[in-house]
Amino acid sequence: MAQRTRTRGWVLVLFMVGCGLLSCAHTFEGSGGGFGRNSAEARITHLISDGQFAEAEALVSESASSGLVEQSTAAAFRRQIADLSMKLGEIPARLQRVTGFPSRLKDFTRHELQKMYDMENFSIGTEKELQTALKLLKDVAKDNSRLHQKL
Repeated sequence: MAQRTRTRGWVLVLFMVGCGLLSCAHTFEGSGGGFGRNSAEARITHLISDGQFAEAEALVSESASSGLVEQSTAAAFRRQIADLSMKLGEIPARLQRVTGFPSRLKDFTRHELQKMYDMENFSIGTEKELQTALKLLKDVAKDNSRLHQKL
């Protein structure tokens, strides 16, 4: 009967508590590999989808420094956070001069505008204004993505 070897590893489990970040260590038995990384990436993805960008950024930094998330993955998360948290008023001035620019939406992020559009909430802006705003923000994100690829 072959004796099965067990490895013991430490997985850093990060919990978001209120506005702060609580870190704790959790041991598990198993073959290791993947458990912590997948958990951290899943939590970051969830935070980003909820629009909790400050918390997601903190978790990305913590996870990257502890090795739970690869640096390339952390960079991709940071680009996604930057893209979704960009406000319409932060886009280049040349794009703000387009015909029909929805200036009353300039203080909203792409994430907020997308949620309004998806929920068909046209109380702040018309459907056309939301479409225009989202298109402009996507164009800026696409330009930024091309710039990162060249670097």
